[in-house]
Formats: sequence, C-alpha cells, structure tokens
Amino acid sequence: MKQQKVMYAFNDDTKWKKILGDATGLLDHPERIDKIVIIAMGTAILSLLRSSILADFKKEVSDMSARGVEFYICSGTLMRFGLTPDLLLPEVKVAVDGSDIKILELKEEGYFLFALPYI
Repeated sequence: MKQQKVMYAFNDDTKWKKILGDATGLLDHPERIDKIVIIAMGTAILSLLRSSILADFKKEVSDMSARGVEFYICSGTLMRFGLTPDLLLPEVKVAVDGSDIKILELKEEGYFLFALPYI
C-alpha cells in the first residue's frame, strides 16, 4: 500500500482531543502515512493561541509538529475574532486564502480529508 497524505478540518474547539488522538495513531504507522495536516477554523483556533493555559495541549502540538504534522488556521476566522498571527503558537501557520482554499489545494495534492461529521 502506498503512503497516504491526510488532513483534518474542523471548527469546534472541543474536538482537539479526538483530532490529536487520531493523528497520533496515524503517526504510529509511518509506513502507511506520509503527511498529516490539521486545519482549524471557528472556535477550534482558540486552543492554538499563545495565551492558552493548556500546557499539555501546547506540548502535544509542539511534539506533533516536530514529527512533521502541520497546523493551519483559517485567516477568515482569525480576522473575525480580531486576532493577529503573532498571537498563535509558533507551530501554527495561517491559511492565507482561507481554510476552504487550503482544503482544495491539499485535495489537489492528493490529501484525504477527514471532516465533520466524522469528527
């Protein structure tokens, strides 16, 4: 079986435990998984702020990033909440053209999308 590229896209801050758990499970199969991208929008971006008091969560994001997982947030959500990129954890990138365009770009690159209602 060829290696797969997967992405998770979601908009609910309460879903992080499931997302990170599933992504960690995939990381345990490097022979089958090539890349993982996590795209947060809506309230899901709140845990990715530097000001978050969730130390264990921040460490998990850092550890996963070190293992090659990429984290993106929606630029539209960032603007809607009145936030700026400097407020984000250093591992997080902004999907400049928005999460929908980022998802389409990744699909063109062969990524499989895990999205609601799965999540």
